[in-house]
Amino acid sequence: MTANTWPGGQRHAMDQSAHSAWNANNYPGTLQLCSRCEEPTGRCEEDSIYAEGGDEAGPLCEQCWELIRPIEGEQQCSSES
Repeated sequence: MTANTWPGGQRHAMDQSAHSAWNANNYPGTLQLCSRCEEPTGRCEEDSIYAEGGDEAGPLCEQCWELIRPIEGEQQCSSES
């Protein structure tokens, strides 16, 4: 997976036009990529999606998270099995 990069090698505040210019010339730039499909997640570190356990912890895009997340009611307590 390709890691994101920042101007000067350090994460810092940038306005939207500076982000767009940097990302256009330095893919993936500041974009966070999904650890499963390597597409942009549309999120940042503060609101990243991570799977609970498993090999594909994240960050994940919403589409990949929907594919691997447990469906509510599917998991049972060990005392119920």
